[in-house]
Amino acid sequence: MKYEELIHELCDVIKQSENNATLIYENLQNISDSTESLSVIEHEKDKIRSQVSEAMGHLQHQDLYRQRIEKVVNFVCEKNDIDKSQYNLANSAKSIDSDDNLSEKELEELIKQMQA
Repeated sequence: MKYEELIHELCDVIKQSENNATLIYENLQNISDSTESLSVIEHEKDKIRSQVSEAMGHLQHQDLYRQRIEKVVNFVCEKNDIDKSQYNLANSAKSIDSDDNLSEKELEELIKQMQA
């Protein structure tokens, strides 16, 4: 598989992930907003709020993985002199301000695994 094909496939995953995350977030927000108008006991409302909050946390965690994929794509483009403007990548993906960052060594290992 050529780097360009790999990047194209990863960008498809990124885009699909972004679209799904937006839909999930909107649905969770609607559920959260609707919870206030429910005529159930406060304890039940708290359980719903807690579940929505937990789902939002999972969604944020998933977004970190999407950002990691973007970072790998940026790295592959830079190392192989590929014009990344054609892939509509976010500039923010170059450096993720998180403890979940991939080191250069981890990125290189991930790319070697993908080549195998």
